[in-house]
Amino acid sequence: MKNRITAAPIYNFLATYDNHISREGIEISKPVGMGGAAPVTLGSGFINKILPGTAHHIVGMNDDFIVTTLAEWIEAVKRYGAKACIELVPIAPYFGTHEVESSVGIPMEIDCNLLTTEELQGFIKDYAQAARRVLQANGDMIMVHGAHCQLPALLFSKVFNKRTDQYGPQSFENRCRFAVELLEAIRAEVGDQLAIEYRISATDMVPGSPEIEEVIEFAKTIQDKIDLLHVSRGALAINKLTPYIFPSTYMPHGINIEYAAKFKKALKIPVSTVGAVTLEQAEEAIAAGKVDLIALCRQLIADPHCVNKAERKKEEEIRPCIRCNTCISRSHFGMKVPRCAVNPTFGREIDCFYYPAPKRKKKVVVIGGGPAGLEAARTAAERGHEVVLFEKESQLGGTLRCAINYPFKADLKKYLDWSIRMATHNKNITIKLSTKATPEIIAGENADALILAMGSTPIIPKLTYKDESKVVWVGDVGTGKAQVGNNIIIVGAGMTGCETALRLLQLGKKVTLIDSLPKEKIAAGSSLINTYALFQLLNEYQYDLWTKTKLVDVTEDYVIIAAKGKEEKLVFDTVVLSMGSKPNLEKVDQFKEIVPEYYIVGDCNGNQGTLFNAVTSAFDAAMAI
Repeated sequence: MKNRITAAPIYNFLATYDNHISREGIEISKPVGMGGAAPVTLGSGFINKILPGTAHHIVGMNDDFIVTTLAEWIEAVKRYGAKACIELVPIAPYFGTHEVESSVGIPMEIDCNLLTTEELQGFIKDYAQAARRVLQANGDMIMVHGAHCQLPALLFSKVFNKRTDQYGPQSFENRCRFAVELLEAIRAEVGDQLAIEYRISATDMVPGSPEIEEVIEFAKTIQDKIDLLHVSRGALAINKLTPYIFPSTYMPHGINIEYAAKFKKALKIPVSTVGAVTLEQAEEAIAAGKVDLIALCRQLIADPHCVNKAERKKEEEIRPCIRCNTCISRSHFGMKVPRCAVNPTFGREIDCFYYPAPKRKKKVVVIGGGPAGLEAARTAAERGHEVVLFEKESQLGGTLRCAINYPFKADLKKYLDWSIRMATHNKNITIKLSTKATPEIIAGENADALILAMGSTPIIPKLTYKDESKVVWVGDVGTGKAQVGNNIIIVGAGMTGCETALRLLQLGKKVTLIDSLPKEKIAAGSSLINTYALFQLLNEYQYDLWTKTKLVDVTEDYVIIAAKGKEEKLVFDTVVLSMGSKPNLEKVDQFKEIVPEYYIVGDCNGNQGTLFNAVTSAFDAAMAI
């Protein structure tokens, strides 16, 4: 392989209705193969027959007909010097009714005991035939998914495995048997013509499951049958454990490196690991001999060319992943094609083909230097246009600057720094800071196109008590402009309110969160995975949460709320208002008639006020010019 970085698999729902690889599924992998990753892994190729009506738009490796589109995908990836790897996974007939309490108190229904001995042995044959199809399509590798409570892991676990046949938990040998036999069957079918990577959880984090020492013994048992061990952790079927498979912004980077180092020390084969590893951590871990390879997933989504950029000493150009998990949550929880909050082309590669190249160079004026304005300016400039950006403040970033200062928002800060850097260094962009755009000024620019990225205004209710030292906007808390006391009431339990609550709890404050929504709908504005992760951290602290509760008023002494049909009075030191925002439509309206070709992007277009909306809408506008 050309380097030590591998592209980890992702479940992308980009197969056809009848389980072939679609054109979109091919195009989504091309940038990763082009961008420098050594092997690129196609995620979730299901090995066994799929029942009609149960699993559409996922890749089926269970029929020889797949070879046609699989070969096309492999050719596309290998065209740029990468190796092609296919992840092999059995589909879900082993989901059942065996209820196990997870380490975060979530009941999980999954059972490997409903399969007969003959059915298990049928799976083994299915694995081997799927591998044969990969070889027939000219693939280089397969990944056997034995982590995250997939079937091989279930059979190794005494918690899940209650069988009484030769695959039961009565002995260590029995628990290893299924994995051993499927690997032997694959090797018998393809010989040494395919490399075999085995994905394993160092711990699945379910109480009573194998400790890492026993998992290492399992790895020793199979190491002569595989070429590479890939170390992960967690259980995918337990929603509350998904943040450990896809570490969120609230967690450290590289969470599995030390686990992998233990396997590396014990084994004689190469070891890889995954888990929000930065390129800097990858370099250090490989140099220290802790691992042989590093698998990246979301960073390659955010910037498919990051490996080549690092190799060419252009690290400052790498677009950082913010670990928002928009990509993973859309597919794993929403059955949607994945998208990326910071890379608007991901999953839309074919769409981008239909944007024609500009017929001529245009002058484009952008009003607003927040994330939408920066994306619009950069994209328009990259298309060859002359761009002038107006920002009324003395620095770029918009209200995103209010969200980057907590320690767990470091990823977002890196993204904003990158976005500002790429705009300020672009010779086609002129930036005018501390300059409030007026209709007269914009008219004087004689622009061909105008992009309005004017943001939104915080919603501040009319209150009796208006002491700005005690009733503050959440954004001012984020920047440090507003100081808070020890007893804090946060009005609004969206993602911003909940993140602010977490930071204040970490600082030893007493926090009360109130929101008009029911509990299951709070912390809106983020992916489900990150919501799970955030509440796991919040629940480490004592705080009060009032749902289905409305703010009535704030007086000098109390916050008055309405809950369950009656009013309550809460004492406070500081009230933090986190009630969302409204688009600056009036500001937008005054510019609409100045330039015939205009676009409204970001928060001011009235759509959900997320970074995903800001970046995507801005990109689309700039590409249309």
